Amino acid sequence: MPALRHGQRLILALAMLIAAVPAAMADTRPFQEFDETFKSWKLYCQLWTATRQVECELTARGTNDRTARLVWLRSTEKWREGLRFRVSAEALDLDKLVRVWADRAVFKPDAPCKPYRFETNTCAVTDPDINRRMVERIAPAPEVSIVGQSPAGEKTEVRFPLAGFREALERSDAIRAMSGRPWSTRPDAD
Repeated sequence: MPALRHGQRLILALAMLIAAVPAAMADTRPFQEFDETFKSWKLYCQLWTATRQVECELTARGTNDRTARLVWLRSTEKWREGLRFRVSAEALDLDKLVRVWADRAVFKPDAPCKPYRFETNTCAVTDPDINRRMVERIAPAPEVSIVGQSPAGEKTEVRFPLAGFREALERSDAIRAMSGRPWSTRPDAD
């Protein structure tokens, strides 16, 4: 019987060791990963411990066009072109004037969102100061929308929910604070 108990203990110890190996291996990644949801917003961040670099993506789907996305990439290393509005080519002609509305008022300047050359059917708020002011303006609003013309010339509006935006923004700031570095806000910073 003692040999049987010893064998059972050995098997139990091996099983515990095998179960612990994947958890120990996961901790060897060079970054911490954060994947969280705040109502309508998803937040995904990576905190690189060796370089203290933080990369975050905040994203929400459109409410009246589920293929549309509002995305903000934030980094401690490089300015990532601010808020980006991705829409279908049939919904909005981004080569024409596109206005941003929040809290039933148009955001000034008139066309803060410019066609983004690296992503099709996307306009971005590339000026860091305008982006900061826009984020301050939309954070308390229930939704933000971009209004322009469809390729056929009809007035078109694509709406994005802001429920959870402020919380996702605060959480990304808290993750960035763990690195001890500020967000990059200079377009020429590399």
